[in-house]
Amino acid sequence: MHEIDQLAAGLMFPEGPSIGPDGALYVTEIAGQRISKITEDGTVSTYSHTGGGPNGAAFDAHGDLLVCNNGGRWPSDVPSTAESGSPENGPGRMQRVNSAGEVIEELAEIDEIALNSPNDVCFDEYGGYYFTDPVWSGLVGGERTAGSVCYVDADGGATRVATNIGFPNGLGVRADGKVLVVCESLTGMLLSYRIEEPGTLSKEPKPNGMIGRRSVPDGFCFDASGQIIVAGHGSNSLFVLDGHDGRPIKIIDLPEPGPTNCCFGGKDLRTLFVTSSDHGHVFAMEWPVEGMPLHPAL
Repeated sequence: MHEIDQLAAGLMFPEGPSIGPDGALYVTEIAGQRISKITEDGTVSTYSHTGGGPNGAAFDAHGDLLVCNNGGRWPSDVPSTAESGSPENGPGRMQRVNSAGEVIEELAEIDEIALNSPNDVCFDEYGGYYFTDPVWSGLVGGERTAGSVCYVDADGGATRVATNIGFPNGLGVRADGKVLVVCESLTGMLLSYRIEEPGTLSKEPKPNGMIGRRSVPDGFCFDASGQIIVAGHGSNSLFVLDGHDGRPIKIIDLPEPGPTNCCFGGKDLRTLFVTSSDHGHVFAMEWPVEGMPLHPAL
């Protein structure tokens, strides 16, 4: 049994949890168009205003926060966005927030084709990063609109490395560095791509688990035992899967629906933080093992 505590409230569609160099938790507020810092006692303060719709985020080894900005897209029918303005639906881009909280516009197109709505990001061990770029509409005229996974190397070179994914969402590199796992939200599947070399993936993914169609696989994180903890948006559940074969292990019920993402932090990386979008909360729970150390830029 997991004891679940509410750490913070009043956030405007929180997403993208990440632990900063100072040990504090940072989350994006998509409808608030900002990055917020949450201290151990639950105090919330604004770290940076990004504009648009800051979605997934991750700190690199230099203390910069890399942000997937979806251009200003968020649901307007949930309590946490009741006080927000209308979604901007502007251009998506990648941003970098430095240690002073200044926003640097990093990437808006690849091969002269504009990004759609960058969603989530993870680093590899070579100083590069992968990010998902779904098409927010998802379905157009009854047909599935394909999204992409993109890669930016340590020198800033950007490529689209996987395509034809039904709303690619959360993603992460497995601890052995050999596999990239991607949530395909429109199907409820997790997909695994073999990493041939940095920025080169196997052409066809393999299934790496499914959480069903009633819950949308949103963001996820790994623990040190290799388990994947997936936020099941549309439900009140976290789904725990085996990281190698996708076998279901258990389901953890949260106090409310709408989990979007999760990350490990706290002492010994044994606190799991969960952003809960619909009501604007962040929850915390102790985990039996530590979280997987991430692969930031070298």
